[in-house]
Amino acid sequence: MIREIYNDSIGLNVQYFLLRILSYSPKLLLLNKLIFKLTLKQIKQQHYDAINIIGQHPWVAIIHDALKQENLIHTFHEVGSHQTGEKTTPLLDKVISDASKVILPSKATYNCFNQIPNSSKAIMTMIPIGKLETLLLYEKDVILPVSVNISKPTFLFYGYIKPYKGLDLLVEAYKRLENECEFFNLIIAGGGYDENTYFFKTKKNCVVINRFLTNEEMMKLNRLSVAILLPYKSASQSGIVLTSFMYGKPVIATKVGALVETVCNEINGLLVEPGDAEGFAFAMLRLVKDIALLKKLQRGAFRFGINDQFDWNRIAEKTIEFYFK
Repeated sequence: MIREIYNDSIGLNVQYFLLRILSYSPKLLLLNKLIFKLTLKQIKQQHYDAINIIGQHPWVAIIHDALKQENLIHTFHEVGSHQTGEKTTPLLDKVISDASKVILPSKATYNCFNQIPNSSKAIMTMIPIGKLETLLLYEKDVILPVSVNISKPTFLFYGYIKPYKGLDLLVEAYKRLENECEFFNLIIAGGGYDENTYFFKTKKNCVVINRFLTNEEMMKLNRLSVAILLPYKSASQSGIVLTSFMYGKPVIATKVGALVETVCNEINGLLVEPGDAEGFAFAMLRLVKDIALLKKLQRGAFRFGINDQFDWNRIAEKTIEFYFK
């Protein structure tokens, strides 16, 4: 993706510096620390007006310690871990202790950060993320092993497959739609493991692509589908939503995490209570049977990020203001 973004910004006053870690193997720990030391020294010599670090990988702590005297800003898309229930990490505690600037991309992550002891010491703001338009750089036609008749409404569940993504709920929802399965298709796509994928492999109107997808394949799957399914048990914010809205694809999601901040019920998608298989099945059936509703939600998905809080122009203004606050 770096190559595509670089080519797209030729002629702009933008410079790129790529720091590539060879491996996170403990065997290369000393070498990686040396690479970090030299790189961070070069960064400090540039005297940047602002430095934004994204993520909470443990190694970010090394960057933080080296640059905390600079105008350093952290962006955390997740606080702790919604998968393990972990509320904080040594890095987050360090950021709070040093009264650093922190950007949280959703109300859900903002509230999680606020629950960490002494979090008020940090300088916090909530700035959302807009549609992931850079993925349009991967608009290429690719061949996918999709054997179903895509002239029928096709639902898509995609991304890294883990138990918290709620495939077990989708199984129960599908069972309630057995008598309607001739009217729709379902594609499950992504790397990872969940034993519930075996259920869908036995269904004629379902396709399971259980491997990691290229960006080109993700874009192609979005084009093939009429709506995206997020039956999650927990979530922070989701890049799936921000990608799918770019294609005008409405989302059926459970009311968890920040999904309720981007998916607006009856406007750009349908929201269902967590664990409600009956409600999830009914939401899918509505989009199969009610073409007018589907078109309304598609228009709402297309309008996401236009003159609202998710508009990239407004996001840029808020970001610059916070950088130099």
